[in-house]
Amino acid sequence: MDETLHSYASFPKIWVMDFDGTLKPLENPVSGEDKRALQILGDRGLTRVIATGRTIKTFMKDWEPAIAIDYLISSTGLGISKFNLDGPAELLVSRSFDPETAAAAIDLAKEVNLGFFLSFPPPETHVFYYSRPEKDEPSCFTVRLTQYEMYGSPYRGERDFPLAQVLIMGTPQTIAKLRSRFDALVPPVSTVISTSPYGDGAHWLEIYPPQVSKGHAAAKLASLLGLDNTQAVALGNDFNDRELLDWAGISYISSQAPLELKSLYRPMPPAGKGPLAFVLDQLEKKWQ
Repeated sequence: MDETLHSYASFPKIWVMDFDGTLKPLENPVSGEDKRALQILGDRGLTRVIATGRTIKTFMKDWEPAIAIDYLISSTGLGISKFNLDGPAELLVSRSFDPETAAAAIDLAKEVNLGFFLSFPPPETHVFYYSRPEKDEPSCFTVRLTQYEMYGSPYRGERDFPLAQVLIMGTPQTIAKLRSRFDALVPPVSTVISTSPYGDGAHWLEIYPPQVSKGHAAAKLASLLGLDNTQAVALGNDFNDRELLDWAGISYISSQAPLELKSLYRPMPPAGKGPLAFVLDQLEKKWQ
């Protein structure tokens, strides 16, 4: 639903953007148009936030100074970091499971026999244990493990480590059914479904401590800055952006998003085609 937009003084103060598939295409860098749009937002004193499923370390693989931001929400909301001109600075938030909930989540992950990744809290979320599926290993599992094997160790039943995320991969139908089992856990957990970034059609089930999501993290950061959702713009492209897009006062979705999301938010061009520049232009016209 469109808001009545008033003077430029009420222009949105905090801009929260997903990274992969929203600003960054799979094989290419963030567009020059969007890098310029980030600079314009910064010149106006507006707060620029990337909210990504990536860890801090894996985000930095594709970050460059031209991607000028003020804060990074990493690992789908597990961490919030202040960002400087040369990269991440102070870690403001780092979430992890309490021991009882961690044990329940691990036990269920073992029971379903689909394999899993167990990740540490920020800033070490790139460090993980893994257990391979007994059969039918998704190609994204193999690719992810190969890509980050230097940070991983086989899971041997360890319990005395800080756990922040359980990740399970499978077909969309399998993951949808499995989500309901994790949603019924006591103590409770947060669950997020996302589309595999490797383009293989798999879905990922991400299990987090309670109240972990991009939306919760954005709300927390906005509150720390004395702002709220009415002053926020959000850009996304996938299911794991849903809470963020629902939270923000103004939300846009990529033209390449899953069909069931497209009707819920304002449309914007796909990653690599200047989506942020498009949104900035659209809102500037409404505020003139």
